[in-house]
Amino acid sequence: MIKIGICDDMAEEVRKQKAMVQRIAEKLGKNMEIHVFEEGEELLQEIQVYGHMDILLLDIEMEGKNGVEIAKSIRRTDFQTVLIFISAYDQYCKELIGVQPFAFLDKPVTERALETVLKKVLRVKFSENDRFLFSYQKHRYSVPLHQIMYFESIGRKIRIHCAMEQYDFNGKLNAVEQEISKSGTKFARIQVSYYVNLNYIKEWNYDCIMIDDGTEISISKRYRKMMRQYYMGMLERN
Repeated sequence: MIKIGICDDMAEEVRKQKAMVQRIAEKLGKNMEIHVFEEGEELLQEIQVYGHMDILLLDIEMEGKNGVEIAKSIRRTDFQTVLIFISAYDQYCKELIGVQPFAFLDKPVTERALETVLKKVLRVKFSENDRFLFSYQKHRYSVPLHQIMYFESIGRKIRIHCAMEQYDFNGKLNAVEQEISKSGTKFARIQVSYYVNLNYIKEWNYDCIMIDDGTEISISKRYRKMMRQYYMGMLERN
C-alpha cells in the first residue's frame, strides 16, 4: 500500500486533489491510502504518531507553517518521502533545493500534470519494491507483482500465472489477497479461485473477463458489482 498525503490550507483544493489522486490510482491500478490535511502542524503530528508518508503533495503558501518549514521538519528525520511541491509562485525554488523535492506543480493543479508526476514517481521509486515472496520445495522465490497476471487456487496449491512462466506454491488465496492488499499494485478477486492483476485485463464483460494471454475467466455473482465499479472507473479516465 502506497501512503500518500495531501496538505493544503484550502479545503476545496484538498478535496479536488484527493479526488484526482483516487482517479489516477484506479487508472494505474495502484493501491493508495490517501490522507488529507489542512494544516501543516496536523500533518507533522500525524507523521509523529503514525509514521512518514511515501508521497506528499505539499502546498507552499499556507497559514501557520508553510510548505518550506514543513519540508525542513520532515527532512530532519526522513529522507525517503517523495516531496511534490505545489505553488502559484516560484520564489521558493532556491530555498527548497535543500529538502530534495521530486517535482514542482503549478497551482491550480491539473489532473494531467499530476498523473504525469505520479507515474514518474511510481516508476522511479516503487516499481521494484512490489514483489511477491514465497517458498516451494525448499526454494525461495521473489516475483515482481507487475509481472504477475493472476493467481489461481488449485486445491491446496496456488499457481502464479506470468506472461512467460508459471510458479506453484502451497497456500491459500485469502492469505495472498491479504498480503498483496498492502502493496501498491491493484489486484481484484473475481471469484473464489482467481485473484487478477487489473493491468492485464484485456476485455471486460458483465460475467467474465479476458486476460492479455487469451485466458477467459468468469466473474462470480458475488464480485460482479465490484468489478463493474473498477471497469467504470477505468473507462471514465481513458
